[in-house]
Amino acid sequence: MYKGSITLFMSLILGLILSLVLTVVDSARFSAEKMRIEMAMDMGLISTFAEYNRELLETYDLAYIDTTYGNSVPSLKETSMHLKEYMDYNLHPSRGFNFTGAGDFYGLRIKDAEADLPSRATDNGGRVFKRQAIEAVKDMYGVGIVEDLQRLSKDYKDSGITREDLDARREKINKKLEGADIGSDVKKYKKTYDMHSGLIARSIYGPFVKPSHKKLELEGLASYRENIDGIGMVKARYDPDSFLSNALYTEYLSKKFKNYSEGSDESFYEQEYILNGKNTDTANLRCTVEKLFAMRAASNTMMIFRDSEKHDEAVVLATPIAAAVAAASGVDITEPLAAFFMICWSTSEAVLDVRTLLAGGKIPLVKKSDEWRLSTILKVPLTIALKGESDGEGLGYSEYLKLMMLIENETHPTQMTMRAMDMIEMNIRHTAGNEHFRMDGCIEFLEADAEIIDTAGRKLTIRRSYSYMPVIE
Repeated sequence: MYKGSITLFMSLILGLILSLVLTVVDSARFSAEKMRIEMAMDMGLISTFAEYNRELLETYDLAYIDTTYGNSVPSLKETSMHLKEYMDYNLHPSRGFNFTGAGDFYGLRIKDAEADLPSRATDNGGRVFKRQAIEAVKDMYGVGIVEDLQRLSKDYKDSGITREDLDARREKINKKLEGADIGSDVKKYKKTYDMHSGLIARSIYGPFVKPSHKKLELEGLASYRENIDGIGMVKARYDPDSFLSNALYTEYLSKKFKNYSEGSDESFYEQEYILNGKNTDTANLRCTVEKLFAMRAASNTMMIFRDSEKHDEAVVLATPIAAAVAAASGVDITEPLAAFFMICWSTSEAVLDVRTLLAGGKIPLVKKSDEWRLSTILKVPLTIALKGESDGEGLGYSEYLKLMMLIENETHPTQMTMRAMDMIEMNIRHTAGNEHFRMDGCIEFLEADAEIIDTAGRKLTIRRSYSYMPVIE
């Protein structure tokens, strides 16, 4: 029979070894807990961002968390509750399942989770929404889609149309004709062709266009309420207001919203509203047509004053009238009167241009002499019984509208983004479960904190951010 014994030295050594082993085990466990918490937070955020509004994505290719969650008011607290719920499921995978003898090595318990610092679609005057719209176009079609629009914009600026001040030209001519007895027929022409109140300017439609009379209920939409503020656009990789960005955004508007020539009886004139912001289809179409008329009148006037043949024909018409005035007053008004007739000619041609566009036809940005429908000044109309044609080459109504939206995007970018969001809100609210949808409740980016307690009672905290859009780190 043997007697066992242990020395004091061995007792001391064993205590140290046990302390070391337990410390290493606890350290490994603590590191594993932190890793588990990081994984739970990342998966919780991914799950939270997976709750994007499906109607918004399917219709407009926009990915946002809709923080209304079917309620009447957006709530970030609701988002925090969803994040906490998802994190809890990831910390306890067996939750909801009845596994006999299932254990949890970590024993982590989530105490709180809070989402904050959201980037909302309406932030920075809608630039957050605009950037995502630009990315949607780039993903769907590539940057090359804007080549035609960029070329059109360059042609428009290089053509000299923007430098043609028709009102100033008319004012200059009127001063030269002031006081001259030009006869009742010419006075009738002057009244008819007044750019703002004349018969031609007031009846560009003619009897051939039947616009919709639907009214837009704008109260409570993004442009007409005080929106909830977020932190703005987060670390954008490019300027959303650059020319390329505006061109891409204009393409987005033309792809996702209907206009007069594309719409149905059920849809509004959406692009016309985005361009003009009126509360009826009739008013939005009227404003668009007036802008089209001004653009076509400026283009035609610019070209007619470069056309020697048309100038000579105007002089022939003006000469006998000018001769009578010269005999009575000794003042030669041949040139200003010829210029007046040329403006009447170009304005009448602009009326036909607009009606042709509304009829589905095409008109070149700058017409050549042989492309004019009114081949002689003697056919300048004094009635509205001129109908546009649906044939021809050049740009159609949608292309002209796209050019006008690009110009407006460069001068009033905030209005164009806010009005587009008005249309999105109006349309999404007509879908099931989205009656209270709001763009300022749509979140693209947020940061989140979470506090977790382990079995030893230690508090562990973590902070993460997540975004639908790539950001500069």
